[in-house]
Amino acid sequence: MLVAFQNSLTLPLLLSIVSIILPPLVAPSTSSPWNHSRPSNGFNTDDYNDDYDTETTTRPVDPVAKRCKYDLCQEQQPTCQELAASSGCSCPGMSGPNETPDPPTLRKLSQEGSGGVVVYWCAPASTVTHYVVQVKGREVELTAGERRRQLDLGEVEAGTEVCVQAVNRVGVSDRAKHSCTRFQPQSSESVLALKLGIIGGVVTLIVVLVLALLLWRLRIRRKTLARTENGGAEGML
Repeated sequence: MLVAFQNSLTLPLLLSIVSIILPPLVAPSTSSPWNHSRPSNGFNTDDYNDDYDTETTTRPVDPVAKRCKYDLCQEQQPTCQELAASSGCSCPGMSGPNETPDPPTLRKLSQEGSGGVVVYWCAPASTVTHYVVQVKGREVELTAGERRRQLDLGEVEAGTEVCVQAVNRVGVSDRAKHSCTRFQPQSSESVLALKLGIIGGVVTLIVVLVLALLLWRLRIRRKTLARTENGGAEGML
């Protein structure tokens, strides 16, 4: 009977000990490969953007890049922005497309041989999409592309004001003193004097050439006579 009592006490005690020791042994380890929790390594993968591109698409700007060989007055020249994009040069002082362009500089109004008047201008240090040429008294404005620096206006009366304005997507440049001028044709007297001067120069050149040719022939003739005389004297001796 005592043994039965001891067995009844021992079995519950063993079960209690097993229940205390067994859970820690079967608990899942944090290092188990079956554990799908994210490691805490200081990097939040939720903030990672799959579209992020580690390579920059814009061309780095060289702070010591040479200036572009850009002539503001040259006809049909690529824009400074195009030159910078192709060669990596810089365009110092050029305003961007989000600023109203400065007024261009009207160089001259020239009456060409055909009788029409041609306007010449220089571009401003601004981003320009095209130019507008206004001839006072005409309702229609003339336009020219961003690479143009001259435009044939046709016949223009003396004293007519001509203005050139630069345009981009923001607006139109203001009229300035250096972007407008009045057409003053050459007088008939000055044209006649110019023609006479050209004719006189051509005639003078022809006279000089004729005299030079005569002197050269005279010199050759003298040398020939001298040789002839020297040969006759030697034969007599």
